[in-house]
Parts: sequence; C-alpha cells; structure tokens
Amino acid sequence: MDRLEQIAKFMLDQHKSKQNFQNLPETLMPKNLNEAYKIQEIFQKNSGRGQLGGFKIALASKVQQELCGIDHPIAGGIFANEIKSSPETFDLDNFHGLGLEFELAVTLSDDLKPGMEPFDKNNIKQFIKSLSPAFELIIDRDADYSNINPLTMITDNAWCSGIVLGKELSNWEKLNLDVIRSQLLWNDEAPQDAMIKDANPLESLSWVSNLLTSLGRTIPKDSVIITGSVIKTRAPNKGDHIIYKVEDLSEVEIKII
Repeated sequence: MDRLEQIAKFMLDQHKSKQNFQNLPETLMPKNLNEAYKIQEIFQKNSGRGQLGGFKIALASKVQQELCGIDHPIAGGIFANEIKSSPETFDLDNFHGLGLEFELAVTLSDDLKPGMEPFDKNNIKQFIKSLSPAFELIIDRDADYSNINPLTMITDNAWCSGIVLGKELSNWEKLNLDVIRSQLLWNDEAPQDAMIKDANPLESLSWVSNLLTSLGRTIPKDSVIITGSVIKTRAPNKGDHIIYKVEDLSEVEIKII
C-alpha cells in the first residue's frame, strides 16, 4: 500500500468507526491540492458506495474560504446511488452529523474531457442539458468548524452524502440567473429568500469543470453537478418538512424522520 492509499484508508476507517471529523495528522497530510484530489479519488473508489454520478462544490463563499484559510472552492464526488428525486424521506439516525444545503443542480449534455478547458461562464452553457433545484446532504461528522483543514476535507470527499433533485426548470436557456429568486420553506417558519446568483452557478460550474479536467478526469455526459448553496448550511431535526423553491418554476421537498 503506497502513501496515498494509506491516507485514503485512514479516512475510510474513520467513517467505518463513526469517529468525528478531525484533520489528518501531519504525517498523513497531503502535500498539495493535486495530492489531496488523488487521495479523494482513491477514497471514492474504495468507499463501497458505487460509481460516481456527479460532482459538488464546497466552500463556495468567501466567508467559508476565509474560515479555512484558502482563496478558492473545493470539489467532491456525488455517488450515483445517492442521487434521489423529490419528494424524499430520510431517517436522521442513518447520518453522522447531517446538514442540508440549498443549491442549483446542472445536468451535463456532453462529456467534458481534459484538453477542452478553459471553461468560463459563457462557453460552459453549451454543455448544460438541464437545471434543477436541489438539496445536498452533507455529513460533517460533528466537525469543529473553527478548525477545518481544506486538504483534509478534500480527502474526505468534501463531506458529500447525496443530493435530492426537483423537476427540471423548463426553458432554462431563457432564464436570467442574475434575477431569479429562491425560497426556503422550513416547517411553519417564515420563508427565507435568496438569489440564485449568490452562488454564481455558472462560474461554479466552469470552476469545477476546469479543476477536474486539469487533473486529467473526464466528467461524463449526464453527470449532475451542484453549484453551491445560496443559503447557509442548516442541520435538520426529526419531524422537519423542508421545501426549497426556485420561484414558481420548480421545488424540491424532503422530510426527516
């Protein structure tokens, strides 16, 4: 077993033994971002959770980045069998520190291959098949948010534990993402409004596409990419009923038991 496989095994063993998230010890810390993403790929292949069906973006906001001492987002994989359709119900007891994020998901119309980059918010549009509202389920394993090393978080697959997709937005090509609003409905609380543009979805999509193809990875056609939360991550409780709407165009719904 080489060093990178050893680090991935260390992280997988933490999950199996249900340990809280902690930064990797110095002896196992990745030397750089490239090494961290290589370890993440080993983690994904050896996780027993099946094939990937897409990718996620984490630490998309400047506030989150400053908290972790970096100036860029990070990426993780979404396992295909953890991509669910709305409405969906989840048992809170099956998760170790569950958080919900509120995002726009993109389904790709074509493969994105190494050598096709650079992508930007304009040329990436031709590779979009559809857009949908989405919940991301993150597993932070009760992390101490004041002490998160981004290289460790990358090796831990950026905490992704699945997504739930609402129906596709019709005629998305005609939508102006700079003015579209979204709304979070959590039980009987007052609605919480947000702007889709706050997560810069096309910039996020081009960023993760550039990252992965520069690492030599192909993003397959029909992959689902979630583009960052427009509302702060929130931990649900048993009995919660949560709806995330993109204007009156579509919504995604979950219940927690």
